[in-house]
Amino acid sequence: MTRMGLAALVGLAAIVLGSTAGRGQDDTSRTVVISIDGLSPSAYAEASGSDMPTLQRLAAEGARASGVVGVFPTVTYPSHTTMITGVPPAVHGIYNNRMLDPEGRSNGAWYWYARDIETRTLVEAVREAGLRAAAIYWPVTVGMDIDALLPEFSRSTHPENLSLLRALSRPSTLIDDLEAERGRALPSPLDDAARAEMAAWVFRVHQPHLLLLHIFETDTIQHVYGPDSPQARTARVEADRNLAVVLDAIDDTDLRDRTNIVVVSDHGFLPVGRQLQANAVFKEKGWLRVDARGRVTEWDAYFQPSGGSAFVFLDDGAGEDLRERVSDVLEELARDPANGIERILDGDELRALGADPRAAFAIDMRSGFYTGAAHDRLLGEPPGKGGHGFHPSRPELHASLVMTGPDVPWSGDLGIVRMTQIAPTIARWFGVGLSREADVPLALNPVTEP
Repeated sequence: MTRMGLAALVGLAAIVLGSTAGRGQDDTSRTVVISIDGLSPSAYAEASGSDMPTLQRLAAEGARASGVVGVFPTVTYPSHTTMITGVPPAVHGIYNNRMLDPEGRSNGAWYWYARDIETRTLVEAVREAGLRAAAIYWPVTVGMDIDALLPEFSRSTHPENLSLLRALSRPSTLIDDLEAERGRALPSPLDDAARAEMAAWVFRVHQPHLLLLHIFETDTIQHVYGPDSPQARTARVEADRNLAVVLDAIDDTDLRDRTNIVVVSDHGFLPVGRQLQANAVFKEKGWLRVDARGRVTEWDAYFQPSGGSAFVFLDDGAGEDLRERVSDVLEELARDPANGIERILDGDELRALGADPRAAFAIDMRSGFYTGAAHDRLLGEPPGKGGHGFHPSRPELHASLVMTGPDVPWSGDLGIVRMTQIAPTIARWFGVGLSREADVPLALNPVTEP
C-alpha cells in the first residue's frame, strides 16, 4: 500500500472516531482561541465599513474589549504565553521572542520549546481534567504534551522545514492525515490559509475541548508595509476569511451551541522609521568585543532589541561600578531627541511590570523609533515600516479580544482589560485552576447595558 493510501485509511479512522467521540456523551463546552497577530481593536470597533465582517459580527454578538493591555515587551511569544497562563513574563519565563544570545551560538533561536514555560498552562489544566486539547502553530509549543499539535517552529523557508514539522507534530501522522483528506500536499512554507485549514480539520476530526490557533500574516505585512498600508488592509481581509473557515468547521459539527469562540491578538502596531543601536556605544566603551567578522565574542554589557523597546544586560560578574556607568551612558543617549528614547526603566520598574528579571535596564522608544542589535553605528534604518514591542500602556499597542458562546452571557464592551485575565477566564469556563500567581477572570456576569 502507498504511503498516501495508508494515510488515507488512518485519516478515515480518525474521522470515524472523531465523529462519535464526545457526541451525545460529552456535554462539556468547547473553547476555540484564534489569535490574529498584530490586530488592533479598531478592526471590530468600527461601526461600519469594516474589512473584517466575520470578526465584526462576532463582536456584535458577544463581549469585546475596547483594548487589551499586554505585557512588556509587546511581542508575540511572551504575549501568547501570557494568554495561556494568566501571568506576566517574569513568572512564565518566556521573556522575549528570541533567547538572550549575544554571541549568536543558537543561530537566532526563538523561545520555541514548551519546556521553557515555568508555570501551569491552560493546556495542562484542561488535560489534567481529562479533556482534550489541540494547538495549531501556537507559540512555545514544541514538545508540548497535548492531544493534537502542529507547533510553531521555523528554521527556514526550505521545504525541509515542513518535514521537520511532520516530526514535531502530534500525533505523528497529523499532517499526513490532513493531506490524505485534501488530496494534495500542504504548501511549504505553510501560510495562514493552511494553518486555518488544519485547525478546522482538527476541530471536525478530533473535537478538542480546547483549540488554540495562531495566524500571523497580518503581523508580517504590517512590519513590511506599515500598519495603515493598503497591504495591511488586504491582510486583514484574508485573516477574516481564515477565521470564517474555522467557524464553518465548528458549524459542521453538532457542537456549535456548546463552543466558545475567543478571538485575540498579542499587540497593536506603530509606524517606525529610525532605529537605535546602542551596542555601537557599548563597543566604543569596550563593553562589547567583536571579531574581524563583527561577531560578538565577549561582552560586559549588551543591548538586546525587542522592537520598540530593548533590554540592557550586564555580565554576571559586572560590579556596581559598571551598572552606574551604563546608566550614565543611557541617560546621555536619552538626552538627545535624535535617539528617540522615551524613557529608561530600571530593575525595580521592570519587576513591577513583570518583565525579564535578568535585565539591568530597559528602554522604551518614542513612536516612530525602533531598536536593533547592530554595533556598526548608533542610528540605522529598521527592516520595515511598522513595529511593536513598545510599552503596553500605549493605546496603539493595545491588543484585541472578542468572545462569544455559551459561557459569555452578555454582549457589550468590556472596556480596557488585562491580557493576564484571558487565561483565568477560560479556565473558569472549564472549572480548572491555573497557578496562584494568575490574574482574576473577567467579570462576565449578565448585565443590562445602559
